[in-house]
Amino acid sequence: MPDYLTAGAQDVWFEEIEFVVANGINASHSTIFATYCSIEAQCRTIFASGEVPRAAFLSEKRKLAELLGIGGLSGRTTNGTNANPLEAAANPYGSLPDA
Repeated sequence: MPDYLTAGAQDVWFEEIEFVVANGINASHSTIFATYCSIEAQCRTIFASGEVPRAAFLSEKRKLAELLGIGGLSGRTTNGTNANPLEAAANPYGSLPDA
């Protein structure tokens, strides 16, 4: 992780790094990933303030996510074997308490 990332961008880095690495991205792509993290952090800050980020921020973030394999079609497909959808471990909401 580059030293120049803001605290918000570092949070995004730690949240997303597992997914990016799983898609085959390595250290040579760290600048692209750092740029994505910076833009995502800025978009989160803008949304949290009640405003809407500029369209250029959103479209560039989408493009970078697609390049990194965490957005677009590649982000919706899986690598490896498919989980059994009937298993409790396959349900991402399974650990939530019943309403």
